[in-house]
Amino acid sequence: MQSKRESSASMIPEPPAHATTIDTGAALAAFVAPLMTGDWVAIDTEFLRERTYYPKLCLVQLANAEVSGVIDVLAIADLSPLIELLAAPGVVKVFHSAEQDLEVLKHTFDVMPTPLFDTQLAGALVGLDDQMGYARMIEALLDVKLAKGHTRTDWSKRPLPDGAIDYAADDVRYLAVAYPIIQARLVESDREHWAAEDATRLADPARFAVDADTAWRRVKGWFHLPAEAQPVLAELAAWRETVAMASDRPRRWILSDASLLTLAEQAPTDDIALADATELSDKMLARHTEALLAAIARGRDAGPMLLDPNAGPPDGPTRRAIKHGMSTLAAVAEEADLSPSVLASRAEVARLVAGHRDGRLLAGWRGALAGQRVLAAVEAHQNARNS
Repeated sequence: MQSKRESSASMIPEPPAHATTIDTGAALAAFVAPLMTGDWVAIDTEFLRERTYYPKLCLVQLANAEVSGVIDVLAIADLSPLIELLAAPGVVKVFHSAEQDLEVLKHTFDVMPTPLFDTQLAGALVGLDDQMGYARMIEALLDVKLAKGHTRTDWSKRPLPDGAIDYAADDVRYLAVAYPIIQARLVESDREHWAAEDATRLADPARFAVDADTAWRRVKGWFHLPAEAQPVLAELAAWRETVAMASDRPRRWILSDASLLTLAEQAPTDDIALADATELSDKMLARHTEALLAAIARGRDAGPMLLDPNAGPPDGPTRRAIKHGMSTLAAVAEEADLSPSVLASRAEVARLVAGHRDGRLLAGWRGALAGQRVLAAVEAHQNARNS
């Protein structure tokens, strides 16, 4: 760890100096008890998912202004004190870029850690770069450069290598210092409700529900397929998702995206053609040939259909309408001293142009600040073009 604080940061409090390693149920209960009476706790996780469909939780790091600890969840049978803390309605859970942490905690404990505060989301509302990584945020706010020595650590192996616990603890020790700074800036700029709204949206459990019927959206380049192949792809992608979940294996281990696209285009009707079109092993073919051919048949029977008519490169008029909307979005963002991407992505503006009115750009504080203006500009452009 290398610190290079300057005098301008001299009043920033030091984070908890020592991280407690927690690997017994009794130690966990003792460590969590005082955190339950606090206003907030900083949280991070370490997990693996390279060889599985579902993330495998290995460590949970916790800190507040006084203490920090690293919980070895693989060593503790009774994790109920941690689950109680995660669910405690009176304790704000502070994360940085929380989405993957929320996913693994929801899957492991079936609990959503709320109320939630995400320093990445909130920081972008008060002058930090959008999508700023944790290390860069800590350097920007605290003038501390974090070590990078354990970015490829296998967190499931025991014992962990020297320095791994301290590395993991840094993800919450400094977060516990950064959080009050960002929170104070939100109060000063009267944007607390913006951050709260974004956090509520992020913590919606529906965002983490798996829907095999829409798994085709995960296949890169799916929209290049002809209309007759797209329903076949949808059936194949749903099959792959279901098998991956049932076997807890990565999707690509079941069937690659490239093979899905090939099968969708060729739509083989028998086992010989199926074997020629895919890289599935003989063992996988023996196990799944019947299901794959059935999925292909269902897709063929559905007839030609575009899964999402608005996907893919837009035509000229649509591209010009999107550009008009993005120009208005950029103007609003400049007025509010925000990055345009904090308000909406180009894809979200494109959905607005296509007639969709259910996106975040028209909801809540974004709708009041920017969404209605962008919508009015887009509609004015489209009306002028059509008149």
